Amino acid sequence: MSKLPDVSRRSFFERALGGSAAAVTTLTQVKSAFAQSVGGLAPDPKHKRAAGESDEGYWAKVRGQFMLEDGFAYLNTGTLGPTPRPVVNAMNEYWRLMAVNPNENSQIFQDRQEQIRMKAAAFVGATPDEIAITRNTTEGTTILTHGLDMKAGDEVLITAFEHPSLRETRMRHAKRFGYVVKEVNFPMPPTKAQIINAFEAAITPRTRVMHFANPLGGYGCFTPVKELAQLAHSKQILCFIDGAHCPGMAQVSLTDWGVDGFACNSHKWLCGAAGAGILFVKRDVQERIWPNMSIAREDPKGARKYDQLSRRPWPCVAAFEDILDFHNAIGRARLEQRTRALGSYLRRNAAEIAKVKVYTPMDESMSSGSSTIGIEGIPGARIREYLRQRYDAYVPGGGQSVRISTHFFNTYEQADRVLKALKELSTGVA
Repeated sequence: MSKLPDVSRRSFFERALGGSAAAVTTLTQVKSAFAQSVGGLAPDPKHKRAAGESDEGYWAKVRGQFMLEDGFAYLNTGTLGPTPRPVVNAMNEYWRLMAVNPNENSQIFQDRQEQIRMKAAAFVGATPDEIAITRNTTEGTTILTHGLDMKAGDEVLITAFEHPSLRETRMRHAKRFGYVVKEVNFPMPPTKAQIINAFEAAITPRTRVMHFANPLGGYGCFTPVKELAQLAHSKQILCFIDGAHCPGMAQVSLTDWGVDGFACNSHKWLCGAAGAGILFVKRDVQERIWPNMSIAREDPKGARKYDQLSRRPWPCVAAFEDILDFHNAIGRARLEQRTRALGSYLRRNAAEIAKVKVYTPMDESMSSGSSTIGIEGIPGARIREYLRQRYDAYVPGGGQSVRISTHFFNTYEQADRVLKALKELSTGVA
């Protein structure tokens, strides 16, 4: 039998502490390298541009931070955004640290959770005690759904345009507890008044929750969320938001919106790694929303009780901080302006093409970088395949339309490819 190495208690702890310190140093170096790589993304404040003027040279520099193939027009951020190289590089290093010393280095990442919570809260206009770090929008939506006590006869209002992760979660929960889920319908594209009036008409004395997306992911339609929250509260109704498509596309201020709950992810318009998201639960309703799971006898303070997930992929959480820093380095207002400009350009020009139908509102206060467009008599699958094969552009499509995501790393030239394809298909040239 081979002799076991003689490791004293003292030497063991010296090595453990030394290894931990080395990992902290490495993490600090990774964060420093990341900050340096994105530090040059802020435009020169001395360089003033006329209103509406686009600095394509600057956005080309931003696009250079991504790993997309040259010439490839990726137009599906609404499903899964591409992650910029600095975030990928940092996350790779985080996984390496987990591999060389899983337990101690995992603890180092966990110790950053409160710092990340503070950054996430600032990003969406909330307080840290109202923020839980989840894995994605679906998890946050499920916590809001299952956490609120419901009884037979109660009613929940959703729209007719919700993602299945909201609709089906609600439907199953309603079937279990005997309450009713009512779908609120309105034309697409709608006006703000049509949305508000449709919700108001659907409310009854039994309505307890309004739960809907902002924007509606399948159509890129922003709802008048502040007005709807005020309507809900005037009737003692809770207002929950599926925000999967909002952060990264548009600035968010949950305090200004006045909603009671909000869930989002990192992997769509934020362009972060899958595996991290935000759940907001307003402070004065937290006692009414139960957590789905826990590892503590006593609930932690505030919304922290909703992210007691035990073991989780901490490198994904660490990378969530990096993608927030990436957006902040460029500027959230600047990113929103760029994304809105590209979307508006695409919709405005598409609407002038014969037989083309734009389902996303033309009202710029109700739209941004997500555009749902169809052609009379042409299946969405045909449009999708034509764009992919003829113009090296990827969009999702089905039914009678395609959804086109024009985000800040996309270009006007790529939008023009879509417009050319729509014109060719609508005129029969294709």
